[in-house]
Amino acid sequence: MTDPGASADTYQRLLYHVKPYWRIFAAGIAAMVVLGLTEAGIPALLKPVLDGTFVKQDPVYLAWAPLFVVALFMVRGLANVASETAFAAISTRLVFDVRMRMFERLLYLPTSYYDDVANASMISKLVYDVTQVTNAATQVLTVLVKDSVTVVALVIYVFVLDWQLSLLILVLVPSVSAVAFFVGRRIRRLSRQLQQTFGGMLHVLEESTRGHKVVKLYGGQRYEYGRFERIAKLVRHLQFKAQVASSIGVPIVEVIGALVMAVVIYIGTDRAVENQLTVGGFVAFFTALGLLFSPIKRLTKVNEPLQRGLAAAESVFRLIDQPVEPDLGTYRAETCEGRLVFDAVRMRYASSDRDVLGPVSVAIEPRTTVALVGPSGSGKTTFANLVSRLYLPTEGTIALDGVDIAQWQLASLRSHLAMVSQDVLLFNDTVANNIAYGKTATRDEIMRAAEAAGATGFIEAMPQGFDTPIGDDGVRLSGGQRQRLAIARAFIADAAVLIFDEATSALDSESEKIVQAGLETLRSGRTTLVIAHRLSTIVNADEILVFDAGLIVEHGDHATLLARGGRYSELYRAQYQNN
Repeated sequence: MTDPGASADTYQRLLYHVKPYWRIFAAGIAAMVVLGLTEAGIPALLKPVLDGTFVKQDPVYLAWAPLFVVALFMVRGLANVASETAFAAISTRLVFDVRMRMFERLLYLPTSYYDDVANASMISKLVYDVTQVTNAATQVLTVLVKDSVTVVALVIYVFVLDWQLSLLILVLVPSVSAVAFFVGRRIRRLSRQLQQTFGGMLHVLEESTRGHKVVKLYGGQRYEYGRFERIAKLVRHLQFKAQVASSIGVPIVEVIGALVMAVVIYIGTDRAVENQLTVGGFVAFFTALGLLFSPIKRLTKVNEPLQRGLAAAESVFRLIDQPVEPDLGTYRAETCEGRLVFDAVRMRYASSDRDVLGPVSVAIEPRTTVALVGPSGSGKTTFANLVSRLYLPTEGTIALDGVDIAQWQLASLRSHLAMVSQDVLLFNDTVANNIAYGKTATRDEIMRAAEAAGATGFIEAMPQGFDTPIGDDGVRLSGGQRQRLAIARAFIADAAVLIFDEATSALDSESEKIVQAGLETLRSGRTTLVIAHRLSTIVNADEILVFDAGLIVEHGDHATLLARGGRYSELYRAQYQNN
């Protein structure tokens, strides 16, 4: 069951985002109040027109009645345009503001959040949920204010005309309240389920389109079609149930309203015959009563978008309320030597029941190359991720240049780090902008970085050179070209500590030689961590750390470890024999 207090808090928080535009909001509300009052002006105008023109044949009424009618509807038209314009301005601004807050929060969320939440779910919140929120914040409010004012004005008017006959209207109040409560509770529950299912549908869509090559090569079209069909059917089913639930309320109110109207006709006719109600008064009363049902039906039906919007707002606010990466450090440094010290470091992921790393204690001297080797899952990548504070250690400390990285300001810490990995991330932008990503670099600096990375040749051969768009995730480039752009990006960063994560493992021999040359140039004079499965690429490392089950079981240079005949020697000989 929906908690009314929680709903009120959610809606109040939603309206808080309208606060910066309170002047526009107030103008829109005022226009809606005028629009609602003029609704009651229609039957109010009928009584004097009928009694004064048709019954009494008053020439004053005959002259002025048409003008009053025109003036009334001109005022209604202007008020309607003013309110629609005001709330269109607010709704578009509200969507923009909330969407930007969500995106900003996504940029600063910790890596662990992305490990637990599917990308499609986040896209669903940004695209689908925000639009539902707008309905709750503006369109629903429009109906609530205008129609509430209309209902109040019409009720007051009919009580002024005949308070005894108007008592029949009170039958509508409990019926509408009961319908709104029960229908709203069901719609809210269905809306939550629909949002979750819609996110799942986007997840299937994202996987199928992103992995279209695998789908084609392995003949997975029918399988993917079946996955999408199952979840799309569930979305359709939930949408159908929500629309049915929404449609139930209106006919119930209409039936009750028809009963009330029938009684009014029966009793009102007798009262008109007995001269307790004039002809104009009876027509005005009946017209007001008829006009009353439309806003009441709209108020009943508004519960559907309201509940959808509140459910969406809960989803949106859950994202906005997610804690960002902790950044309590105050230490900053313009330069960095690159000395790293791990002291009794342990790491355990929230979803795991055991440590994936540690305890690990090791010192890495500045401007040295340290290779991290070992079987998959042995802790190499976790070790490297802890340096950049993508994850926080469960226990122990990591120091950079003698300062605990927890005391470093996050931006300053990461300004001294750069990474080149096997899975290069490139953006749908130009070559130059991909190289200079996150930095302010001149064209000369970009060109020098490309030259140092061995990328100038293929870049200049492209149609627009450095200004050539490279497509989504660099789809128009080969693996070697993508790696060289990543190396060029690292040159621009000019970081003291480099992390190479399997940077050449997916390349052919010729591309590997070119990329390896760029990497050698890049790591000169820098502290470098190299994660490698291909041990032939790290034989010249200053030190090799051998990982196994989250522990460093051996360390030393290539010759020393090979002569020792331990774990490294086993790995090297097994790889050498396989090759």
